[in-house]
Amino acid sequence: MRAWMMTLPLAFTSCSFTKFAFTQCDMNQECRDAFGWGYVCAEDLCQEVAPNPRCGRTYPDDLLQDVEGYRDRVVFGVQFDQSQFETESRAAEFAIEEVMKASGLGEKGFAAVVCTNEESSLLDGLSQDQANVLVSEYLADQVGVSAIIGPATSDRVEDAFQAVKRFGTLVMSPTATSPALTPLDGSVSTSADPGLLWRTSPPDDLQGAELAALMGADGMDIVAFIVEEGNYGTALGAIGQSAFEDAGGEATLVPYESGSVASLQDKIALVEDMDVDGVAFISSDRGDTEEFLQFVSTSAADPSYTCASTDRCPFSDGGATIYFADGGKDLSIFESVAGIERVLDRIHGTAPAHELGSVYNVFADSFDAKWGSGTADSTPFTPYAYDAAWLVIYGSAWAHYNEAAIDGLGIARGLRRISEKRQGTTQVDVGRSAWNSVRAEFEAAQPIDVQGASGSLDYDPSSGETSAPIEYWCVTALSGAGLDFGTVSHPSEGVSRCET
Repeated sequence: MRAWMMTLPLAFTSCSFTKFAFTQCDMNQECRDAFGWGYVCAEDLCQEVAPNPRCGRTYPDDLLQDVEGYRDRVVFGVQFDQSQFETESRAAEFAIEEVMKASGLGEKGFAAVVCTNEESSLLDGLSQDQANVLVSEYLADQVGVSAIIGPATSDRVEDAFQAVKRFGTLVMSPTATSPALTPLDGSVSTSADPGLLWRTSPPDDLQGAELAALMGADGMDIVAFIVEEGNYGTALGAIGQSAFEDAGGEATLVPYESGSVASLQDKIALVEDMDVDGVAFISSDRGDTEEFLQFVSTSAADPSYTCASTDRCPFSDGGATIYFADGGKDLSIFESVAGIERVLDRIHGTAPAHELGSVYNVFADSFDAKWGSGTADSTPFTPYAYDAAWLVIYGSAWAHYNEAAIDGLGIARGLRRISEKRQGTTQVDVGRSAWNSVRAEFEAAQPIDVQGASGSLDYDPSSGETSAPIEYWCVTALSGAGLDFGTVSHPSEGVSRCET
C-alpha cells in the first residue's frame, strides 16, 4: 500500500503517458499546455492526436506515431491543394527538410505535418471549402502547430485564417495575392500587434495595373475580363478594368462561379458575342483555366466556328489576344490542353516576378535536382513558397530567443525583424547555409536583412506587406523539348513578341 501511494503522485503528473494515468480536460488547449503539441482532449481526458487521412505526409515520417518522442520539436503545418499546388507545397517542405538537416534551436528541432484541402471522394467527400477549414482547424487545434504555410488561393487563405486565428496560429501564404486580405488582421502592423496573416507574394494592386498596361502595349481598345468570383479574380479583374479604362480603353467585367463548368461556359458564350480584341481570364482554379484554354484552342481549329460578333470573333483563329494573370502561369495547365500550339502566339500574361540571382539559382539547382529539371520555374510561386517556409523558420528562431513562446505571435514579431536596412545589419541569403548566422543574430536580439529566392523580402513595417516587380510572360513551343515560358517584349512599333 505504501509503495502504491508513493507512485500515485507520479502517475497523475505523468498524465496521459500510460494507460493507467488520467488528466481531465475541457478543451484541447489544456492538454497542449500540459504536454505540448500533439495532445487533444477526448472524452474529458488528454490523449495523443489521431492522424488525419488528409495529412498523410510528415517530417519526420513517424511524427504522429511518436508524439512523445518528438515533444521538443517546433511543428509547422503545410496546407495546400496537393492536386493543383503540389510544386509549391514541395518547395515549402524542401525548406523544412533543409533546416532539419542543419542544427536546430538549441535543444529544439523542427517538424511538419503536410495536408491537402483538395476535393476528393476517396478521402471524405468534402467540398474543397469544407476540407480547407477542416485541415486548418486540425493543424491548429489538434496538432497544435505554431504556423501554417499555405493554403494557396486568396479565398481559402481568408477562410483558413478566420478558422484558426482564435488559436493564435500564424498563417503564411506564398501565393495569395488579393488586396482584400490586407485588412483582415488589422490595417496596421506593430510590434505589440504584428498580425497573424502574412504572405511572401505581393498584393495584386500593382499586377492589375500592369495587366492593363500590357493590354495597352498590345494595342487593345476593347477588352473583357472573365473573372472567378471571389477575393482573387473579382478584385484583380476590377483593378485591371479600372486601370484600362483610365488609360482610355473600354473594359467589361464578366464574373463566373468558380468550379462551375456551366457558369464558365455561360460567361464564355456571353463574351463570345462581344466586339472585343482582348480577353483576360483570371482564375485560381486550374480546372477552370484548362476548360477555358481548351475552348479557345478547339474554336481556333474549327473552320466552321462562328459567333454573332462577325467582325472580331474573339475565339476564332487569329481572334482576340488572350491574357492571364499569375493563376494561369503553370506549364502543366498548358501541357494538358490539346492543340495548344495553335494559340500560343495569342497568349500573354502577368505574374509577380522572382529576381534572378545567386539565391534563386542555388534554390533552383537543388530543387530541380530532387524533383526534375525545370520544376523550380514551372509556376511563378515556387520560390515564394520556399521563402515562406524559411521565414516561418526565422520567425521561430526570433521567438525562441526573444519571446515568451514559439507561437504565432512570437513568430510574427520575428517577421518584423527580417527587413532591417540600417548600416551594420547582417545580410542573409535564404537557405541552409545561413542558418547559424541567423541564430547568432537573433540570439543577440539583432535584426537581419533577408534576400529570398523570390527576391528582396522587404516588409513594410506599417502594413506588413511586401512587394515585387511584375513580369510579362508568354508560352513558347521549343523544338522537340515541349513548352516553356518566355518574356513578352514590346518593340517601339508593331506586335509584341515572345522571347525565351
